[in-house]
Amino acid sequence: MDIWSKIFWQAGLGLSIVVLFVAISALMNAENGQLTVENLEHLSGTYSALFSTLQFVVYPWLALGLFLLIRFITRRFS
Repeated sequence: MDIWSKIFWQAGLGLSIVVLFVAISALMNAENGQLTVENLEHLSGTYSALFSTLQFVVYPWLALGLFLLIRFITRRFS
């Protein structure tokens, strides 16, 4: 496994942990087992800021994944 694959998998692991924490924080705001928009309204600023920050990680991560896929396909069929 080369350095690009390791970066891709470790960044994916970090992103999945962040998504898991966001899902848990959203579910902790459920009332009577119901998750509604009104329950999450006070978190909209936090989620917007998180999305703005993660943009700088997610888009390069997707580009790296595309690079690895193209490299795999070209090596596989060459």
